[in-house]
Amino acid sequence: MKQARMRLETALATQASRVGYDQLPREAVEAARRAVLWTVGSMIAGSQDAGSDRVLAFAAEQQPDRSGPATIVGGGGGFSVALAGYANGVYAKALEYEDKFWIGNSHAYAVAVATVPAAFAAAEHRTAANATVSGQDLLTAVAAGTDAEIRMVAAAPHAIDTPFNSTYLFGHFGAAATAGRIFGLSAAAMLDALGLAYTQIAGTYQAHHEGSLAVRMQMGACVRNGVQAALLAGHGVDGPHEFLTGTDGLYPTFFRECESAALLDGLGREFRGTRLGFKGYPCCAAMHQAMDAVLDLRTRHGIRPEQVAAVRVHGAPSMEITCRPIEAKRHPTNHVEQSFSLPWSVACLLTAGRLTLADFRESALADPTRTALAAKVSGELDAPDDGVYAEIELSNGDTVRSAPVGAPTGHPDNPLSLDRLIERYQDCARNGAPRHTTERTERALDLILNLEKVDDATEVFRVLG
Repeated sequence: MKQARMRLETALATQASRVGYDQLPREAVEAARRAVLWTVGSMIAGSQDAGSDRVLAFAAEQQPDRSGPATIVGGGGGFSVALAGYANGVYAKALEYEDKFWIGNSHAYAVAVATVPAAFAAAEHRTAANATVSGQDLLTAVAAGTDAEIRMVAAAPHAIDTPFNSTYLFGHFGAAATAGRIFGLSAAAMLDALGLAYTQIAGTYQAHHEGSLAVRMQMGACVRNGVQAALLAGHGVDGPHEFLTGTDGLYPTFFRECESAALLDGLGREFRGTRLGFKGYPCCAAMHQAMDAVLDLRTRHGIRPEQVAAVRVHGAPSMEITCRPIEAKRHPTNHVEQSFSLPWSVACLLTAGRLTLADFRESALADPTRTALAAKVSGELDAPDDGVYAEIELSNGDTVRSAPVGAPTGHPDNPLSLDRLIERYQDCARNGAPRHTTERTERALDLILNLEKVDDATEVFRVLG
């Protein structure tokens, strides 16, 4: 029985450790590139977001001699792998504008925000030891780590019904698998790395409820802990091997379910990173269907803010985190609360016809039009996963209703084009000014778009340091 249970863990570790660039289907390579493009853009803008200066100050205090091998985006080089991984993981999640693996249409988990910062931290560690990591190596590691993490997420399809935040629980494994692939761990050592990652996992929604910067700090911990797990395994430290299915393994402890087919089906042939989507809006994914619905109404009916008497969004149960308690959600006080507020996001969308990073800065809270509209928005959790809709009651007494929304903008079934991804990267780059110059961010963009031809993948981070 024990051997049968361990089959899952061993299969995942073996695949993550052995896959090579030549074994990747073309679509898996392109998916990994898009994940890198999106996440690096997030880190650039995130490095200049509120609170990021405190993370950099912490890292500088921890390593005043700057003798380490790794780079913090916007903070320069000389940091330890652990500190750089932590900071870059925080920056990747800071804007709530990341990649997503969707479970259905109404809830999703971030993955590349763990695997991409881990890949660069591990690559810089290897480069400092005179072992160059090519762009192909980095793409392979991102594809391998992303595939492993998504498979683990998919095996717990009801994770949203628990008090645990699976983005952070599973992010530890994605970071460990990615770093382990960069380090060239054997299958046995990769098994140890994933087991060691399990001993460190954590992730809840309490920080979301309190509007705390700790929301994004959890991602920093994922990257740091995952990379350190791979480093420890490389030094021969063993980890628990039944970390998924053992008596106190991940699935029995946190979820009480494990769909083994999600872990094993197509392993080595199909790479789940091809099912990553990228957010169409810089806010919580649980309300993206609502954003599409509201934008549809605004566009079709030419609705102006002064015409709105009330907005009712009928969403799936996962939307609860953005509209309960409703009075608190109508009056956000900081970036974190704005990003998880359905009323605020709807108000901004109705005001300008689009959502930008500027809408989720605290300075936007001074806009009386947005604050007045937010007070008119409510959310009902009574719609099916493929049928979210919005109703807007107008000041003339009319009520208009949107078409039902299934896959939201950015979902893999309603994807953003590469051109849209590049535009979004460049928008993030502009939000990363003045620390990041256009010359540097465009150089990084060119390297990413041609990553399979790049001899030293760490050049991307050196340009952005």
